[in-house]
Amino acid sequence: MYSSVGLAPGHIAWLFMAESCVYAVLGVVAGYLTGQITATVLIELGLVTGFTLNYSSLSAVLSCILVMAVVMLSTVYPSRKASELAVPDVTRRWRLPVPDGDRWHFEFPFTVSGHDVLGLCVFLIGYFDSYSEESIGTFYTDGAKLGRQDTAKGDGYTIDMNIWLAPFDLGVSQHVVIRALPVGEHNIFQVQLDITRLSGEDASWRRVNQRFMNVIRKQFLIWRTVDSDAKSSYRDQGSAILAGEQVAVEA
Repeated sequence: MYSSVGLAPGHIAWLFMAESCVYAVLGVVAGYLTGQITATVLIELGLVTGFTLNYSSLSAVLSCILVMAVVMLSTVYPSRKASELAVPDVTRRWRLPVPDGDRWHFEFPFTVSGHDVLGLCVFLIGYFDSYSEESIGTFYTDGAKLGRQDTAKGDGYTIDMNIWLAPFDLGVSQHVVIRALPVGEHNIFQVQLDITRLSGEDASWRRVNQRFMNVIRKQFLIWRTVDSDAKSSYRDQGSAILAGEQVAVEA
């Protein structure tokens, strides 16, 4: 479930550890307060005589630390197994493949349903267009264009644009085509990227694209948090754009 919303294996493991830490703290606090209340009741009832209770003694502190440590240690193995089950493959982290000369072609590690694919494309266009008026941030674009692509498995969609990547003094620019293409079953679309280097040194081009890919990945994760009404609005805008209408897409 965690991997389906885009969490990396390491994030899943730490999520388990964070949950265990919360339970450990709550358990220690609840146990400490329960012990104090119980001791107070016993003293008031006269069931404990001749004893002086020290709630801040070193033994009480060490007992709390021991309980928290046991809870945390008991989560190490489950968190590790959960991270391994999230990505059964040997590769634990997605990496960019090696480009073929000045061209990069690879499949992005996300899929989208046919019901949402057009809305996702419009959502991404709105995001890219927000970087078309000023050269600040991770990149600058001259505007993204939505298109349709015919395939043997059905209609797909494309986002076409030119991008200049920060830091801009490196002079790295590229032509980017994001393709959402049907896989042919279960109404699922895969996302492919075609990147062609236009200017800038090859080493700089490869390095700054890693950050650009992280930016796109975050937008895919944000899309999964968009409510159904907004997704429906994006789909309607996409249909209007493909029909030739002039539509102002908002990020």
